[in-house]
Parts: sequence; C-alpha cells; structure tokens
Amino acid sequence: MRRVYLVGLAFFLLRGPAVADTPATTQWVLATAKATGRGGEEFVSSLRIVNPLAQTANVDLTYLAQSPIDATFLASGDNGAAPKVRVTVGPGETLAIEDVLGTTFAGLAAPFGISAGGIRVDSDQPVSVLSRTFVANARSAGGVPGTFGFSIPAQGPEQTVSAGETAWLTYVSSSPSASSGFRTNLILLNTATAVTVATVALVRGDGTPAAPARDYTLGRASAAQQTDVGAAFGVPGSETNLRIVVTVKSGGPLAIGASLIDNAISSIAYLPPAKVDEPGDGAYGWVVTQGDAALASAGRLDIFHGVPNFLSGLLVVDCSAGSFLQTVLAYGVDSGVTPNTAFTPLAGGGWSFAGSSPESGAWSGTILPWVDGSLYGSVTFTTLATARCPSVTKGYELAGSRAFGFGGTP
Repeated sequence: MRRVYLVGLAFFLLRGPAVADTPATTQWVLATAKATGRGGEEFVSSLRIVNPLAQTANVDLTYLAQSPIDATFLASGDNGAAPKVRVTVGPGETLAIEDVLGTTFAGLAAPFGISAGGIRVDSDQPVSVLSRTFVANARSAGGVPGTFGFSIPAQGPEQTVSAGETAWLTYVSSSPSASSGFRTNLILLNTATAVTVATVALVRGDGTPAAPARDYTLGRASAAQQTDVGAAFGVPGSETNLRIVVTVKSGGPLAIGASLIDNAISSIAYLPPAKVDEPGDGAYGWVVTQGDAALASAGRLDIFHGVPNFLSGLLVVDCSAGSFLQTVLAYGVDSGVTPNTAFTPLAGGGWSFAGSSPESGAWSGTILPWVDGSLYGSVTFTTLATARCPSVTKGYELAGSRAFGFGGTP
C-alpha cells in the first residue's frame, strides 16, 4: 500500500546539489602516473588529502591500474579485488603523499609496463583530495631545472556519469605534427565493479561530427587512456575547438577527464568534465515560486524507475469566501494504489500530467528537469464547488530538489 506523507514542510527538503570541491567519503582520483611520456617527460603524481573536521580520518586508498585499450576499444583490466592502503589524517591536517605510485603503491601492477591509473579514496570522515601530475625533469628556457604539470581534483559520485547520462569535455585539440600544436588524451575510469560500455563521440565547435563515434568497454574498476584522441579517431588536420562527448550505455558510473598537451614544450593542462544531471529516483520537495501562494503552497514529488509516480501538494486557493488549503494527491501507475493521474513523457525531456479525484478536483501541469538535477514546472488546479465556494481554477509555478533517493541511491 502506498504511504501518504505530510507535505506542509516540504520547503525544508529543498537543497542544492553538492559543489565540486565538497569533502566526501567516497571519491576517485582520475589519473596518476610514474611513467615516461612520448617526448621523454618523466611524469610523477602526488596527493594532498585534507581533513577539515575535528575527528581523525581513516582513509583507504585503492590503486586502479591502467589497462591498454585493444583494437576493439576494450580495456579489460580487472581491479575489482585491488588491495587497499590505509593512511590517517589528523583533525584539521593535510596529508602530503609525494610520488604516490612510487611510494605508497611501489611494486604494484603495471599491466603494459607503465605505472599509471586511478585511485579510489574511501574515508570514514569526509575529506578533500587534490592530485598533481607533473614533469619532474622539466627545464626552463635557460636550462634551469623545474617542474610543470596540472592538478586534478578528486571526483565524487555526483560528478561521475551514470548509465543513460552524457558528459562532455571541451578545449579538446588535435594536431598531425608531433612537434607543434596540441594533443589530447582522454582519461576513463570505471568506478563500478561491473563492466561498463560508453559511446565516445568527437564533435567540432558547430556540433558536427569530426569522426564516427565508437564504443569503449572497461572491465571492473578499470582505468584507461585513449592517447592522442584526434589521431586515434582519424582527424586529419589541426583542430583547437573539438569536444569529446561520452554517453554511458550500460554499467557505470564512469569518471572522465582529459589532458591537453602542448606538443612543442610538453606543457599540460587538465580538462574537467561537464554534464547535465538527470533527475534520479527519489523524493523531491517542491514549493510554489510565484505569487502570494508561495508562502504556504508546497508538496512532494516521487520519481521511481525514472518516471514520476506520485505528486502531493497543499495549495492555497482563493475564492469569494476567502483563502483555503486544498489537497492534491496524484497517483501514477507505479504508485501502489489505483492510479488517478497519467504522467506522460515530453519529447524535450520531463513530463506532462493530468488527473482528478472525486474528493479534491482536477489537476494538470508539467514537470521539467533543470541542468543540476532539480525540477521546475507548473500545476493548474480546479477545485470542486462547495457551499462556501464555487469551482475555481488556479495556476501555480513550482520548483524543487531531491531530498533523498530510493533503493540505496544517494
């Protein structure tokens, strides 16, 4: 039987998504290395782990060794049983781990002669993690020893790409010359202990394909890099405004990023991913956002198996006798009770809905996704005629965010 929930305090449930650098208990460092590059660059990676809290953080680090990509675009490495190394970070402290693959993970797997891969970070207290990969044998124009490189912040679950989601990387560049222009390496990290398949497309600034898309398959917790993406996809000339688009077909979530390398001087920059978050399964609190009714009108929306199945609300409705609270209880086909509302997918995303109840009246409207996984839309409500008030039709604008997930989703 479907449970009915109080909705009058639904505005308490509204909250924005986590920002990119929020400390977390589970996250992934996309790429680390202790290896020699194409131009003789000696790449080394270091970590900084920050504990902002008053309790000691016990942090488990798991090295996810990088696997080669074969001719069928399969990276078959299996890191599902990779060993963990525990470190502790005291209250308010920052732990520095220099040359993390050469020290903390010395002697571990290098599947094709290169020590490189991702690192999973699990902690009993939220921590923030930043990696730096740099060229240790760099020289200035005057021959002075130094380093140059880039930093990669760890990615939390909300930044990874789940099945059905799409993310992209911009400023992707390509050059047919090994000594001029830029090359881009695509970095893929399967965060799941199941095989993941993702479609990778390379498009130009005007949105047209630069080359045919292809599917990449990654083994359990497998890490991989498609080096020199432009050359690998057969782009013939120099391009500096390409975009990599990654869609996870099955498995996942997948963490992605890219490195942009200047072919002439080997300087490198990190290209972070961007994506549009789709509303996930869970309970969403919503409030009316316009008009006097915004002070009191609120509700709850449930999404289950990717489709709304329940919408409830307390709506302030005015009539000649005054203002009254009216109740909407809209049940969809997967709600556990007899449906009274149809939720219909819209071509551009989101849903329309329409339904009625002999106890309340009739309702219709739209539920639309926003880019951060929140929702907005509208509802039009027609009340029943009573001795105090004639039938009234009123429209409302609404917006809401997910309060909690279903079935173990965050």
